[in-house]
Amino acid sequence: PSVVNLRSIVNGGEAAGTGIIISSSGLVLTNNHVIASSTQLEAELNGNGDYHDVKVLGYDIEHDIALVQIQDASGLNAASLGDSSSVQPGDAIVALGNAGGKGGDPTVVSGTVTATGQQITAADQDGSHAETLRNLVQIDANIQPGDSGGPLVDADGDVVGVNAAASSG
Repeated sequence: PSVVNLRSIVNGGEAAGTGIIISSSGLVLTNNHVIASSTQLEAELNGNGDYHDVKVLGYDIEHDIALVQIQDASGLNAASLGDSSSVQPGDAIVALGNAGGKGGDPTVVSGTVTATGQQITAADQDGSHAETLRNLVQIDANIQPGDSGGPLVDADGDVVGVNAAASSG
């Protein structure tokens, strides 16, 4: 219940991502690249087609993170936040998201932490919008486009990271 599907209108088309509810008043953490260039942003609550407008409160391009506010929403279930510095290779994890931008209930994939402190250069599928991301947790779970901004959860059910990029190679 702490995961929302995000839908944005960009350059006449649509894009999708995921967000993590961090307060009952509708504060949501997501990736900057999910909200970047968006002319309209909406959040689907409870995977049931209940969409609400979203306002961008702030973002950090270098760390690919953004904070948004779901409009006209209250009493939401905030995620339990853990400590990402405690994550170690071999730890079991679960990644949740909006795989394929299909909406509805979050997709769930499990795996393990394979490394910490990683650095990658991520880009759109066509090679545009390249950015270098640092101090990442690398996992072997199969996240998909649309999962960006979704929670990476530890064995205790605490959010210890935000899905940011997947490797195609």
